[in-house]
Amino acid sequence: MPVKFNQYWTVDFDKTREYEKFIIRNYIPGINKLGIHIVAGWTVLIGGYSENILEGVSNDLELLERALRDKKYRELNDELQNYVKKYKTKVLVRTGTKDAYSKDIKKDTIKFSQTWDVISKYKDEYEKYVAETFYPCLEELGIQVAREWEVLIGDGPRRLCEGRAQDIDSSTLISNLQSKKFQKAKQGLKQFIENYESRILVFHIQKVLGYKSASYELIN
Repeated sequence: MPVKFNQYWTVDFDKTREYEKFIIRNYIPGINKLGIHIVAGWTVLIGGYSENILEGVSNDLELLERALRDKKYRELNDELQNYVKKYKTKVLVRTGTKDAYSKDIKKDTIKFSQTWDVISKYKDEYEKYVAETFYPCLEELGIQVAREWEVLIGDGPRRLCEGRAQDIDSSTLISNLQSKKFQKAKQGLKQFIENYESRILVFHIQKVLGYKSASYELIN
């Protein structure tokens, strides 16, 4: 079962150049070799939490655990700490409620990430509402729901809805999120959840697909 490994940090401003060289030349290639496939890096455009998010996926939890115990991972991570602040991680597993995830993300994608905690006594009503009302509403507004995740290790909120918007710019996305349609759907969702948060993300690091292999480039 695919497992997501997210890393969060803020770049030390005084070490930006060193960070940029290290993350592209050493860190991402090294992490990929360990079996944690780096999908993309994101910067928070609107919303709280960390400034940067590195999104990785492993084929299963056992493979991820093996990679994180590897000496090479510890060496790479120790060096990363020289260039970043406020580092934290999360391990997430899919819930099965919504599943259209792809590791290949189109060039102009904007991510709309929402997190929340499900109120346990409303779990059945929640699952019915997101499947029949909330997620279809997002799709109608141009936000593809790639997958719903649950935090296995890391701080909350415990559920994460990963939405991707393509072929629209950030101002159009914001306008859609201000619409009566979305606000009504969100208010309905809040009957069954608590600790709702959302953020809009744009590329910080993008995977570039080549003829035989992929490379990564920083987006400034």
